[in-house]
Amino acid sequence: MSEDTPRAQGTTVRATVEVALAPGRAFDLVVADLADSLARRGMTFESGEGGRIEEGDAAVGRVVAWRPGDRIRVEWRPATWSPEEATEVEIRFEQVAAGTRIVVEHRGWGALLGEAGEIAGWFAGSVAAPLLCAMAPAALGDWITDRHARRPSGPLARATYRDPLYHYPNFRVILAEFALTLTDHLLEVGCGGGALLRDALESGCRAAAVDHSAEMVRLARDQNREAVASGRLDVRQADAAALPFADGTFSCAAMTGVLGFLPDPVAALSEIRRVLRPGGRFVGLGSDPELRGTPAAPEPMASRLRSYGAAELERLARDAGFSQVRVVRRSLEAYAREAGVPDEHLPLFAGPGASFLLARQG
Repeated sequence: MSEDTPRAQGTTVRATVEVALAPGRAFDLVVADLADSLARRGMTFESGEGGRIEEGDAAVGRVVAWRPGDRIRVEWRPATWSPEEATEVEIRFEQVAAGTRIVVEHRGWGALLGEAGEIAGWFAGSVAAPLLCAMAPAALGDWITDRHARRPSGPLARATYRDPLYHYPNFRVILAEFALTLTDHLLEVGCGGGALLRDALESGCRAAAVDHSAEMVRLARDQNREAVASGRLDVRQADAAALPFADGTFSCAAMTGVLGFLPDPVAALSEIRRVLRPGGRFVGLGSDPELRGTPAAPEPMASRLRSYGAAELERLARDAGFSQVRVVRRSLEAYAREAGVPDEHLPLFAGPGASFLLARQG
């Protein structure tokens, strides 16, 4: 197959979108998101000249052209049971007045499906229907929620979580509760971009963290690269309900902006209790019902965020095995001023304050 001559035979499947980005920027973003999205679906994408796409043990794609800002062409092997069958996938980045037209074409497709009616059926069920579902409220709301909050990724999320101005008041409450010293070993569950860790490490403590977003793990490590290099900080990609640490490792643990998204909060809190030392402390920002529909919990996130009142928060912690449990409200307005929140947004932090779950191991 020639690098420059497209495959002409067979059916061509094509999708296009125009975005207000320069071709080089669009290329970089598509490559990064494509790699992460394929990984979540059990496929790996090794980018660059000679790169590969694999599904399990099967090599399904081989990069035959890699021109940053212009195009990617992949020789595609759609069937392990018919290894001689080869098609061609191309992603092009065409400069247009509005920015860049991104074109994905799969050429030479369809021989394995047979006659035209089967190709039409495959297209309806495997291409058109998933596309329409992705643009409908349920999947679109899930994508926005994951992208911005539940599993942050992409340039906007990286910018937000690198310097999360509106989260700093919550972080300051947590750090005030802990009053960390050199002897502490802190765990953060759902660390985002590592901003709380950065502030906590100023105390001289050691720390570890987990997040289930690969991008946030990379960002948290980069934001705290000196602490990582010196061994004072360990950041891993992991599930909150399966923490990769030994029993009794930490003196304290924090969780903020995570609880309402957990599918099994008791399992996650049980894991936190397990890795705390006797007497170890936990501080977690609750998921307050009063915030639903406000700028702190807007739609579509609000309808995908489980809220807990004070009694429910206490019950979750006790069900997880914590014996000393209480829920407190802490005023955030002074911390918001201290963090540099603009005056026009300070009313968001006024009032009785946010709910924090405090618990102790043993």
